[in-house]
Amino acid sequence: MRGSAFHNRIVDEAKVIFSRHCWNVYTECRYRNNGVTTYLDLLATRGSYEIACEVETTTRHVTDNAIKALSAGLVLWVIVPSRRLRHQAERKLASSGLIKGNKSPRLLLLLGQLEAEIIALAGD
Repeated sequence: MRGSAFHNRIVDEAKVIFSRHCWNVYTECRYRNNGVTTYLDLLATRGSYEIACEVETTTRHVTDNAIKALSAGLVLWVIVPSRRLRHQAERKLASSGLIKGNKSPRLLLLLGQLEAEIIALAGD
């Protein structure tokens, strides 16, 4: 994977959580839709659900990653390692105007919140 060791560990842990709930998971996934090709940290699929996940260990790329996922027509879950970073990323996304409608990025705390969201979504 292309990130730091810390970033890659979070991606691996998210993959395990999705897999535990019977999702197909692809890391460093090349995704093409609507004429847009993008690379995702993680793509999880189950039935008709497709969730793009980007792990953010800083807020530097959060807006760019949201734009690329949304332009490809994907629901994006942004996984962050701390509450502090979550608040920073929320503020950055809010000021970008990207938070609107049902395709808006969702910010999650790692790992317990991720698992709870997966369970709620799929009705496990």
